[in-house]
Amino acid sequence: MKVMIACGGTGGHLFPGLAVAEALRTRHHQVRLLVSEKAVDQTALAPLTDSSGRSAETAVQTVPAVGYEGSARLIRFCFRLVKATRGCAVACDQFEPDVVLGMGGFTSVPALVAARWFRPRGTVTLIHESNAVPGKANRWAGRFADRVAVGLAECAQFFRRSPVTVTGTPIRAALRGGKVADARARLGLRPGPFTVLVAGGSQGAHAINGAVAAALPWLDGRREMLQFVHLSGPRDEPFVRESYRKNAFDAKVMSFCDQMELAYSVADLVVARSGAATLAEIAAFGLPSILVPYPHAAGNHQWHNARVFERAGAARLVDQAQLTGGRGGNGQCVAALIAGLLDNEAERRQMARAARALAVDDATERLTTLLEDCGQ
Repeated sequence: MKVMIACGGTGGHLFPGLAVAEALRTRHHQVRLLVSEKAVDQTALAPLTDSSGRSAETAVQTVPAVGYEGSARLIRFCFRLVKATRGCAVACDQFEPDVVLGMGGFTSVPALVAARWFRPRGTVTLIHESNAVPGKANRWAGRFADRVAVGLAECAQFFRRSPVTVTGTPIRAALRGGKVADARARLGLRPGPFTVLVAGGSQGAHAINGAVAAALPWLDGRREMLQFVHLSGPRDEPFVRESYRKNAFDAKVMSFCDQMELAYSVADLVVARSGAATLAEIAAFGLPSILVPYPHAAGNHQWHNARVFERAGAARLVDQAQLTGGRGGNGQCVAALIAGLLDNEAERRQMARAARALAVDDATERLTTLLEDCGQ
């Protein structure tokens, strides 16, 4: 079977797509990835490519960005959509996929439209939506896709015209193997202290970076008890690194981490955005979390994602305004949240159990099997 997966643009679209591609290859299917030209895609795909930039296992093709920017730029949007769709149609004609899977975001729309053009040859279209509330691309694509898969049952209500299957959100095989025993040593961390993982998503989160940096002076009396793994994104890496140095905290600061199994293995607590892929990974490792939804996400979907975890007792939900408002208040707020969970082991354990209960361990297999059913 041949499967084309459109999955680029953000880590939340890319990494679940990579997980499905990995599973499909294991089952001896052919896969072609459609990704964006954005740095996050190219950085994440770098370990999969050879020196010439080609993947030895999976064909990779870039799709230009076609995000909708409002009615004032409608003509530009339509022009770029047509151009991208033509490119995807050529890719379809060359690859002849049995199934085209869209993981959401701007890369999936031209691929799904092209697959409709390719219809005479029997290509089946399927979309996967990881979030509790679907994004614009999947809301639109759901009107004509043959099948819809969702990561959270709460999302099924938004798709009325296609059969919906709850699969969970796929995560990569390396993240499904449990904690890595020597992860602290491999990251250069001390074996004893309480470890906080700060993860703002694949491109970092400036508001979270600033709030955690401002919290460090308020945590001064707990310096020996605490250490951090901080995924800052490239823009804030120097500032974040200097903040830990100035406040004399042990920290492993990285702009991007391509071995998230190590980061989750060392974490006792996660401070993160609430993208669906991040939450699926947090659940897989059964970690308590402080979730700060990105306030400008389409449909406020990160807040709805975080609410699922908060209602289950797996996370504390904090609005970004609480971290950034008030002179010095942001640092004190974050410090109080971290210190409160550091001091309350019973609550952390309960949150960890609740998070683990939300995990769908076979999500990758469920979606892969659904693709195989569609391709028959």
